Amino acid sequence: MHVLPGKLPVLLMGIVCITEFHVVPFVLQKDPKCGQKVHETNPWSYLNLFTRIVGGSQVKQGSHPWQVSLKRRQKHFCGGTIVSAQWVVTAAHCILERNILEYLNVTAGEHDLRIRENGEQTLPVKYVIKHPNFDPRRPMNYDIALLKLDGAFNFSSSVLPACLPDPGEKFEAGYICTTCGWGRLNENGVLPQVLYEVNLPILNRKECSRALSSLKKPIQGDTIMCAGFPDGGKDACQGDSGGPLLCQRKHGVWILAGVVSWGMGCARGWIDNEKKKYYERGSPGIFTDLSAVLSWIQENMSADLKMKSSTPFCGVQDGKLPDSEGELHFPGSLKQFYQNHQLCVWTLLVPEGNYILLHFSHFDIEPETFCDFDSLSVYSKDNRLLGKFCGGDLPLPILIGSNSIRLKFVSDSKDYGTGFSMMYKALTPHILPNSGCESIAILFEEGVLQSMHYPEQYSNLADCQWIICAPEDHVIKLSLVDLTYQHLF
Repeated sequence: MHVLPGKLPVLLMGIVCITEFHVVPFVLQKDPKCGQKVHETNPWSYLNLFTRIVGGSQVKQGSHPWQVSLKRRQKHFCGGTIVSAQWVVTAAHCILERNILEYLNVTAGEHDLRIRENGEQTLPVKYVIKHPNFDPRRPMNYDIALLKLDGAFNFSSSVLPACLPDPGEKFEAGYICTTCGWGRLNENGVLPQVLYEVNLPILNRKECSRALSSLKKPIQGDTIMCAGFPDGGKDACQGDSGGPLLCQRKHGVWILAGVVSWGMGCARGWIDNEKKKYYERGSPGIFTDLSAVLSWIQENMSADLKMKSSTPFCGVQDGKLPDSEGELHFPGSLKQFYQNHQLCVWTLLVPEGNYILLHFSHFDIEPETFCDFDSLSVYSKDNRLLGKFCGGDLPLPILIGSNSIRLKFVSDSKDYGTGFSMMYKALTPHILPNSGCESIAILFEEGVLQSMHYPEQYSNLADCQWIICAPEDHVIKLSLVDLTYQHLF
C-alpha cells in the first residue's frame, strides 16, 4: 500500500515466524475448557525483548481454534475470537457500518479462505455491543465489541473458545505472545489466503507511550497496549483487525490478552522516529487491553443470561408502572445496547387528578430526521401521539396533563444504541403557573396558563413551551387576559 505524506494508514503490525508444531493428546469434553488446542507451539515465554524472529510460514489447520473470520457477503474483512459458544470478541472499528447485521456472518474453523474445509461453521450475528466509550473519531481507545451469535458454535477440535484473563491478570513486558489472522505479509504485499500467526513481545507502558508520542498525532488511551520489536525489519508483517493477541500461561492455557486494533505502517521500527518524516515513522502493534475492559465483557455476557432467565418488559405486550414515581432504564444498563427488532410498551399510571412529569437522564437511540428507524414515542391514554424521540440529545422534561400515558419503543434491524433512562413523577395541577419553563407542558383540559413568577417579572433566559391538545374536530380558543413583555428598539 502506498503511504501518502500526512496520512495515518490503519495497518496492523506483527512478526511472521516459523514454528515447529507437534500434536498433543486431545480429548474433547462436552463442556470443553477454554484455551486448549490440538496443535501446540513451542513456548516463547520470557524471551529477551529484542530477540529477533526471522522468516515466516503459515500455521496448520486447527492451530488457533478460537480464531474466526468476519465476513461481508462471504468476503473476509476482519478477525475475531470465540470466548463462548455464542459470543465473539472483535474490534469496534470493524463493525461501524450502519447496516452491518444485514450481511455479517462469522465463520469458525476457518483456515484457507479459498475453500470450504471440514470443520467450518458459519453463523449470522444476532446483535452487536460496542463499548460505550468507543469514539470513531478516536478509534484507538476502547476499540472492542461483542458479537452475540444467532445460534451457537458446536465445539470440536477446530472450533474452541479462548480463555478470558483473570481479574488483574497481566503479562509482563518481554512476554512473547501470538496474534494471528489473514493480514498482509508486508506493507505493500498481497493478502494471504491461509491463516498466519505472528509472535510479538509485550512492551511496558513507558515504551509504548514514548513510541506513540513520536507520531504526528500522538495517541493516548486507557485501553491501549503495545507489542512489537523497536527496530522493525523485513520479517515483520501486518496482522488482522479484530483478531486475538494470545498469551500462553506457563505450561498452561491460551489467554485472550488483547484485540488487534491498529499500527503505523508495517515492519517499521520506531527507535529513530524523531529523525524521520512523519509519514515514514512507525509504531508498535496496538491492541485493546482485555484486562482494562474485562468487567464490561463479563457484565454484558452475564446480562444476556439473566435476560433469558427472566421476563423483561419487552417480553409482554404491556408493562404497567402504577407507582406515583419511579425510574425506567432501558435496556437495563447504560453499558448495554438494545437489540434489533424490539417492540417494548410501558403504561405509566399515577393517581387520579395528578399529572405526569418525565425527566430523562440518558438518551441514545439511533438518530434519523423523522425518527423512522428506532424511536421512543409517548402516547396519551386515548392513543394520541404526543411526541416521538430519537438521537443522542436529552429530550426536555415533559409535563403531561393526564394521569396515564403509554411509552412505546421500537427498533429496526439497522443500528442500535444504549437506550434511555428516565424518571417519572406524579404532580398536582397547581404547579401549572410555572409549567413549561425548562420543559414542555402538554395539556388536555381547559385551564389558565401563566408565565413563571406571574404577576412578578419572569426570569432571564427563560424557555417555556406549552402544547395544548383538544379532541378531534374541535378548535382551541386562547384568550389573553394580560400580556406584558420587554420591547426592543
